[in-house]
Amino acid sequence: MAEGRRVKRYADLIKRVVSEVIEFKLNDPNKGMVTLTRVKVSPDLRIATIYYTVLGDEKQRAKTKEVLNRSRSFIRSEIKPFITSRWLPELRFFYDETMDYAERIDSLLKSIKNDADSEEE
Repeated sequence: MAEGRRVKRYADLIKRVVSEVIEFKLNDPNKGMVTLTRVKVSPDLRIATIYYTVLGDEKQRAKTKEVLNRSRSFIRSEIKPFITSRWLPELRFFYDETMDYAERIDSLLKSIKNDADSEEE
């Protein structure tokens, strides 16, 4: 149980610090408006999987993905002073499709409702 809390606290720390680095220190005009949604850390604390969303279309998502993957070593070096673990985690960035999925479900539900309303008339 304590191990789970430790991993969660570590993931929260990484999320906060990486978010600040991306916002304030990553000076790439192609990064876009990035929001970190969650961070999963492996039990041995060696891998941090970071999920993000970005404001914009598919083209902007591709640019942001490229910027984040290209900047991994810079971000790692910037978070190093804040990490108290023996190992500095490997950072892996993935686009979080949860919001897209939710919007798709919402649009499907609206179309079903509209179809039902049109059948009643």
